[in-house]
Amino acid sequence: MKNGAGLSKKPLKRQTDKVLFLQILLILAGILAIAAGIWRDEVRTVFMKATYICLECIGIG
Repeated sequence: MKNGAGLSKKPLKRQTDKVLFLQILLILAGILAIAAGIWRDEVRTVFMKATYICLECIGIG
């Protein structure tokens, strides 16, 4: 079946599936990176750096 532009809907479905797969893969990679940071006890370091950056931005630090 073709739409008004003359393109079939199957390639769009395939492209949508690829995008969904990539999104899920990137979310899982982010979750894995967060878990690795927590496991390595880097939470405090990240919060300290974030605090310093925020204080420097507003001119206090």
